[in-house]
Amino acid sequence: MFRIGDFSRLARVTIKTLHHYDEAGLLQPLHVDRHTGYRYYDARQLQTLHRILLLKDLGFALDQIRDLLNADAASLASVLARRREELAASIAADQSRLRRLEALQLAVDERSDASQPTVLLRESPAVEVYSIRKRVPHFGAPMQALFEAAEATVAAAQARSPASPFTIFHDLDYREQDADVEVCIPVKHGAGLEIHLLPRCAATASITYQGPYEQTPIAYAALLNWMSRSGMRLSGPLREVYHRYGADQIGYSLPAAVLTRNSVEFVTELQAPVTSI
Repeated sequence: MFRIGDFSRLARVTIKTLHHYDEAGLLQPLHVDRHTGYRYYDARQLQTLHRILLLKDLGFALDQIRDLLNADAASLASVLARRREELAASIAADQSRLRRLEALQLAVDERSDASQPTVLLRESPAVEVYSIRKRVPHFGAPMQALFEAAEATVAAAQARSPASPFTIFHDLDYREQDADVEVCIPVKHGAGLEIHLLPRCAATASITYQGPYEQTPIAYAALLNWMSRSGMRLSGPLREVYHRYGADQIGYSLPAAVLTRNSVEFVTELQAPVTSI
């Protein structure tokens, strides 16, 4: 048998670590001298110690390791398979973050201006909306008319939510400016209207810019370029969210903070649901 100091050197762990594993019920000394209190270990316990160190390195907590040391082969195999899946998912997430980081670095290098709009990847929560869907021949007045009608309907029902209105583009061609659009007004839960629930999106790439809507195609190009560099692809229809905008307010009213007549002060967020390629 080895005294604890010799065993720690043999195992290449500290005496403090051996004390900790003893207290946690993972690896107890084979013998403790009742007169001196010296702890003794057997060389065969190295195998158990190495198993503990390996499981700890794989990310298992000490209480999990204690259970795994006593588990049968089938149970251990099942736990290790689950941990493998967790590690694979974590690696994939880190690789995705790395691609997005590289895309951001390239964009900053190309613009030499880190203050330019940045693409964010985040979750979009589910939202209840009143909406009107229609194909419009061009943007501008036809879309404005749809929003005026939708806002007036929601106002009459006193159902307006504080969330920003938005457009869903079910198909879109900025060259032709012809699109199947759905204008959406977020509403309170239980509103007495014909409303529907837009589901949560786990991953949405978004870019926010300030200024007139003529900048939108440029912002979309930047968003799509980021997606390509980040290893992402579009997984649903695009959205435009209007955080500050102009409105005629015919038959309804909106908070002054969201309104402006100066297009230079418009604030628009472009959202693209994405998934990894």
